[in-house]
Amino acid sequence: MTPMMACGCAANAKRRIAITGAVIPCCVIHDCIDVVTSPDLSGRQARCSCGKLTASNPDKAAFFEYRGVGSRHAKNLCKCGYTDEAHAKPHIAAKCKTFTARGPHEFDLFYCGCRGWD
Repeated sequence: MTPMMACGCAANAKRRIAITGAVIPCCVIHDCIDVVTSPDLSGRQARCSCGKLTASNPDKAAFFEYRGVGSRHAKNLCKCGYTDEAHAKPHIAAKCKTFTARGPHEFDLFYCGCRGWD
């Protein structure tokens, strides 16, 4: 099974550690190397930006990102659409003054290939 990363993505690449030479899974999108326990995906669906749905499965859905309970998006994205980091920086104009976590998304995220692969 494809390892899940702390950023919420399924590992989409491997990185060689220069000091030890070990090869570890990583997410090149979020520059994440921290592997976490896979969330329970039973009954969840992932949606592509084009609207296509598929079962949430990191082994079968390209660029899969979990967005359910406990995910980075559920905890770090405000209901206004800005991140918790944006609320902490006064020079970034957030739509609201108080960060309120969005909570789990109804769908996970994946890419179906609708805009090509190159």
